Amino acid sequence: MVDLHNEKTAEIIFKYIEKNRPRITLNSKIFDIYEGEIGSHLKEKILQDLGEETFQAAKERIVPVNIFKKYVDKVSKIYQQSPRREVTGSTSDAQAIKDKEIVDKFVDILDWDMKMNINNELWNSFRYSLLQVGSDKEKPFIRTIPNHQFLIMSVSHIDPTSDDVVILFMEPEKDVNGMEKQIYWIYTDDQFAIYDSTPKIRLDLMLELNQDGTLPYDGKPFGYLNESTNLAMPKIQNDTFDITLLIPLLLSDTTYIAKFTTFTQMYTIDVDAKKLSLSPNFIWPLQSDDETDKKPEVGTIKPEGDIDKLTNLALSLLEVWLNTKGVKTGAIGTATVEAAASGISKLIDEADTLDIREAQATMYSKFETQMWDYILKVLYPFWKEQGMIENFGEFSPNAKVVTTFAPQTPVTNRRDIVSGQKEELDAGFTTKKRAIKTINPNMGDSDIDELMVEIEDDEEVLSFGEPTEQDGNETEGSNT
Repeated sequence: MVDLHNEKTAEIIFKYIEKNRPRITLNSKIFDIYEGEIGSHLKEKILQDLGEETFQAAKERIVPVNIFKKYVDKVSKIYQQSPRREVTGSTSDAQAIKDKEIVDKFVDILDWDMKMNINNELWNSFRYSLLQVGSDKEKPFIRTIPNHQFLIMSVSHIDPTSDDVVILFMEPEKDVNGMEKQIYWIYTDDQFAIYDSTPKIRLDLMLELNQDGTLPYDGKPFGYLNESTNLAMPKIQNDTFDITLLIPLLLSDTTYIAKFTTFTQMYTIDVDAKKLSLSPNFIWPLQSDDETDKKPEVGTIKPEGDIDKLTNLALSLLEVWLNTKGVKTGAIGTATVEAAASGISKLIDEADTLDIREAQATMYSKFETQMWDYILKVLYPFWKEQGMIENFGEFSPNAKVVTTFAPQTPVTNRRDIVSGQKEELDAGFTTKKRAIKTINPNMGDSDIDELMVEIEDDEEVLSFGEPTEQDGNETEGSNT
């Protein structure tokens, strides 16, 4: 039993927080990149690797390609189509209809699918995610806590993966001297406490929230998803951060090399170069010195750098990393620096994530059932009792919400789809309308009908005035 108001417990929790500072720091950087901010981290890495002088020459040629965000978008697709949610175990057929209406109202009010898609993206970013459920201004809400703003702690001697303590990092507070104190909100299944970083329990802040230190309902107001089967939180994602910077760093190296290899370098021997103009259009009158054996000489050097090797190294490393994440990539071949960005984009776009998405659909189906149980059977009755939410009616006590995701299909290259449909059409195995529907799955029947009319009109225009075979023969005969 964890007592958050016990000094010994507080000491243990704060040692755990300090131990996990590196995790919070790294997660903050990864979250920046997830939000699209990669440039500052690239510059920091280049400065660290190459020093101030080289950094000044290279900083304006950075290639801020965000492969991490593209990877996350690629594997976070299960909520792109709204899942189907059914209610089982209702007390009667009439109540089953009412139960489904209550679920649908919550899906709409909570903006459930969009918020769960964010949860899925952060799970794919860090391999664990925390969903908070609450009520604010007479309206329930759910939100996923960014991973640099929370820690999960297990105090179980039996199950090291149990999420016994949830620690939220709230906005820091400044005292009268301008000194910042980090504020922590800490939860167990039946307690809540606010501490600052001194560490000191902040009863004043708890009173502002009308909190006496106990939770008014059963369980923490969170849902936790964790990939690890051995730890309360997975190991820090160092590989994610490193590869996310390494790929654009290698591409930035190619632009830095290009800066010095594009132009021919000139050199002089026994020439007073201070008097020479370095403008593009010039004539240098050089004279030998009769009094010495020295002869003035001007030459050129063409610097060389293997940009293509760097580009292909970046693509190869990205492919290996994606494979370690369970993403199946096709053959990448070779790429030139001109096609580097498109090569990276194509590598991710055409990668196979079917197995990943199927596994996530199974995981999130179970997670949703747990969350709906907690929301509808614990929080919803409490919110109604406190007048914090509109009363939508009673939900069956033994009912369950079962979530079924749309079938996860392999991602196929559009060119392959078009080619396959053309072969089927030519062989007589399908119709033109069905082929167009397969190629354009998001088009409705009326849109397809309009497109077919446009195609037919175009075909008539193209064929108008073209000589038929008979016309051609007559024309040919008249010339003889």
